[in-house]
Amino acid sequence: MKVQALTFSAFHGKNPPAGSTVIRVNQLYKYWSEFSPYRYGDRPDVLIFQKVYPSADYDFPKTYPGIKILDCTDSDWLEGMNIKESVDAMHAVTCPTEALAQFFRQLTDNPVVVIPDRYDLEDFPPPKEHTESAKTVVWFGYRHNIETLKPAMDLINKCGLNLIVIADDDPMPWQWLGADMQEFRYGRYKFIKYGTDPRQVHKDIQQADFAVLPKGTRPQDVFKSDNKATRAILCSIPVAYNSDDVRALISPENRSKFMAERYEQTRKDFDCKESVRQYQELIAKLVAKNPSL
Repeated sequence: MKVQALTFSAFHGKNPPAGSTVIRVNQLYKYWSEFSPYRYGDRPDVLIFQKVYPSADYDFPKTYPGIKILDCTDSDWLEGMNIKESVDAMHAVTCPTEALAQFFRQLTDNPVVVIPDRYDLEDFPPPKEHTESAKTVVWFGYRHNIETLKPAMDLINKCGLNLIVIADDDPMPWQWLGADMQEFRYGRYKFIKYGTDPRQVHKDIQQADFAVLPKGTRPQDVFKSDNKATRAILCSIPVAYNSDDVRALISPENRSKFMAERYEQTRKDFDCKESVRQYQELIAKLVAKNPSL
């Protein structure tokens, strides 16, 4: 059974690849010998379209003759993508959140399966101990999402915490601090550009005592995966979502308690090998249902 993926990053020429491509596809190749990237002219038995949709001048997702799965990780219909047309052409849909799944189940009677965003556990460093009051926090993600951090900046500053930002480009969050802007920028702020080596990224994240990852309030945020929080916990640092969390996690005892309650279960639930198993189970059902393809 030959399974391939036509990814968002390959289709749009993204190099380095987008985070969704790495999480949803690239890291699965290592644990799934039958799975590989789609190349022009190939005819796999199963083709996964990872955030790739038909358009007025691109019919391939509709016309490919094999079993087809749409993997959608965002509310791309808000960006004008032909979601309904895509879903109609597919035999199944996969997505990382139940909110997305509920949306897709309104569009199709075909299987819609939640496959959470998971990680390759071999890419994470050994867990760290939390023995001192927190000095440094981290935010990481794409630069255009930094607005979620804006409400937290004043508290981070008043608590005397240092801030590490890991992103594709420097979002300069210190600009929101008014009179304290320059002191924070040159004394307590560090920008690290996202690299392509996940092991180094995770070491960079682990420099902090905890992550500050406020929930977004934009329409698309309802559908988003909480994969950054998962990643932080796998790096053995707690996650603050609001001001009470920030104040509480300054304490090493609270950080240790947070990790004791979540670390091992997160490793169990978010191993990418489980995503491989879920895909294989779904594909077996689709093959049995469509024996002529």
